[in-house]
Amino acid sequence: MSQVLEKAAELAIAIEESEELLKARECQKAVEEDRDASEILNSYFSMQQQLNDLEKQGKEPDHNLITQFNAIQDKMEANANIANYYKSQADLGRMLQQINTFITKAITGQEPCDEEACASCSGCS
Repeated sequence: MSQVLEKAAELAIAIEESEELLKARECQKAVEEDRDASEILNSYFSMQQQLNDLEKQGKEPDHNLITQFNAIQDKMEANANIANYYKSQADLGRMLQQINTFITKAITGQEPCDEEACASCSGCS
Protein backbone atom coordinates (compact mmCIF):
# COMPACT_ATOMS: atom_id res chain seq x y z
CA MET A 1 0.00 0.00 0.00
CA SER A 2 1.35 3.40 -0.90
CA GLN A 3 2.16 5.92 1.79
CA VAL A 4 -0.74 8.11 0.67
CA LEU A 5 -3.24 5.28 1.07
CA GLU A 6 -1.78 4.36 4.44
CA LYS A 7 -2.18 7.96 5.60
CA ALA A 8 -5.72 8.05 4.21
CA ALA A 9 -6.55 4.92 6.20
CA GLU A 10 -5.05 6.55 9.32
CA LEU A 11 -7.12 9.68 8.64
CA ALA A 12 -10.27 7.58 8.31
CA ILE A 13 -9.58 5.99 11.70
CA ALA A 14 -8.83 9.39 13.23
CA ILE A 15 -12.12 10.76 11.88
CA GLU A 16 -13.99 7.70 13.15
CA GLU A 17 -12.52 8.23 16.61
CA SER A 18 -12.85 12.04 16.57
CA GLU A 19 -14.80 13.87 19.22
CA GLU A 20 -16.84 15.54 16.47
CA LEU A 21 -18.04 12.29 14.89
CA LEU A 22 -18.64 10.58 18.22
CA LYS A 23 -20.69 13.57 19.38
CA ALA A 24 -22.65 13.64 16.11
CA ARG A 25 -23.51 9.95 16.45
CA GLU A 26 -24.49 10.41 20.08
CA CYS A 27 -26.74 13.33 19.20
CA GLN A 28 -28.30 11.44 16.30
CA LYS A 29 -29.11 8.54 18.61
CA ALA A 30 -30.66 10.95 21.14
CA VAL A 31 -32.91 12.37 18.42
CA GLU A 32 -33.90 8.90 17.23
CA GLU A 33 -34.81 7.90 20.78
CA ASP A 34 -36.78 11.10 21.43
CA ARG A 35 -40.30 10.56 20.11
CA ASP A 36 -41.10 14.29 20.15
CA ALA A 37 -37.91 15.13 18.26
CA SER A 38 -38.61 12.46 15.66
CA GLU A 39 -42.16 13.70 15.15
CA ILE A 40 -41.00 17.30 14.89
CA LEU A 41 -38.37 16.40 12.28
CA ASN A 42 -40.81 14.26 10.29
CA SER A 43 -43.27 17.15 10.26
CA TYR A 44 -40.53 19.58 9.27
CA PHE A 45 -39.30 17.47 6.35
CA SER A 46 -42.84 16.78 5.17
CA MET A 47 -43.71 20.47 5.29
CA GLN A 48 -40.44 21.36 3.58
CA GLN A 49 -41.31 18.93 0.76
CA GLN A 50 -44.73 20.55 0.38
CA LEU A 51 -43.13 23.98 0.11
CA ASN A 52 -40.57 22.72 -2.43
CA ASP A 53 -43.35 21.14 -4.50
CA LEU A 54 -45.27 24.43 -4.52
CA GLU A 55 -42.13 26.31 -5.55
CA LYS A 56 -41.51 23.88 -8.44
CA GLN A 57 -45.06 24.50 -9.59
CA GLY A 58 -44.51 28.25 -9.42
CA LYS A 59 -47.10 28.65 -6.68
CA GLU A 60 -46.88 30.66 -3.49
CA PRO A 61 -47.65 28.87 -0.21
CA ASP A 62 -50.71 30.15 1.62
CA HIS A 63 -50.45 31.98 4.92
CA ASN A 64 -51.64 28.94 6.90
CA LEU A 65 -48.88 26.72 5.47
CA ILE A 66 -46.21 29.30 6.27
CA THR A 67 -47.56 29.69 9.80
CA GLN A 68 -47.46 25.93 10.32
CA PHE A 69 -43.92 25.73 8.94
CA ASN A 70 -42.75 28.53 11.25
CA ALA A 71 -44.36 26.78 14.22
CA ILE A 72 -42.51 23.57 13.38
CA GLN A 73 -39.23 25.49 13.13
CA ASP A 74 -39.90 27.01 16.56
CA LYS A 75 -40.46 23.52 17.97
CA MET A 76 -37.18 22.38 16.41
CA GLU A 77 -35.29 25.24 18.02
CA ALA A 78 -36.91 24.53 21.39
CA ASN A 79 -36.06 20.81 21.36
CA ALA A 80 -32.64 20.34 23.00
CA ASN A 81 -31.93 17.05 21.22
CA ILE A 82 -32.58 18.56 17.81
CA ALA A 83 -30.53 21.67 18.61
CA ASN A 84 -27.63 19.52 19.84
CA TYR A 85 -27.88 17.32 16.74
CA TYR A 86 -27.66 20.26 14.35
CA LYS A 87 -24.79 21.80 16.31
CA SER A 88 -22.89 18.50 16.26
CA GLN A 89 -23.46 18.21 12.50
CA ALA A 90 -22.10 21.73 12.00
CA ASP A 91 -19.03 20.95 14.12
CA LEU A 92 -18.40 17.76 12.14
CA GLY A 93 -18.85 19.64 8.88
CA ARG A 94 -16.31 22.28 9.93
CA MET A 95 -13.76 19.59 10.76
CA LEU A 96 -14.30 17.86 7.41
CA GLN A 97 -14.03 21.20 5.60
CA GLN A 98 -10.70 21.86 7.33
CA ILE A 99 -9.46 18.44 6.17
CA ASN A 100 -10.59 19.28 2.64
CA THR A 101 -8.72 22.59 2.89
CA PHE A 102 -5.46 20.79 3.70
CA ILE A 103 -5.94 18.38 0.80
CA THR A 104 -6.87 21.17 -1.63
CA LYS A 105 -3.79 23.16 -0.64
CA ALA A 106 -1.56 20.12 -1.16
CA ILE A 107 -2.99 19.51 -4.61
CA THR A 108 -3.18 23.09 -5.88
CA GLY A 109 -0.38 24.67 -3.90
CA GLN A 110 -2.68 27.58 -3.16
CA GLU A 111 -4.26 28.75 0.04
CA PRO A 112 -8.00 28.23 -0.16
CA CYS A 113 -10.29 31.21 -0.16
CA ASP A 114 -11.23 32.64 3.22
CA GLU A 115 -15.02 32.25 3.45
CA GLU A 116 -15.38 35.41 5.52
CA ALA A 117 -13.44 37.48 2.98
CA CYS A 118 -14.87 35.65 -0.02
CA ALA A 119 -17.49 38.27 -0.82
CA SER A 120 -14.80 40.89 -1.26
CA CYS A 121 -12.44 38.94 -3.50
CA SER A 122 -12.78 37.83 -7.10
CA GLY A 123 -10.69 34.68 -6.82
CA CYS A 124 -13.53 32.20 -6.34
CA SER A 125 -15.87 33.36 -9.06
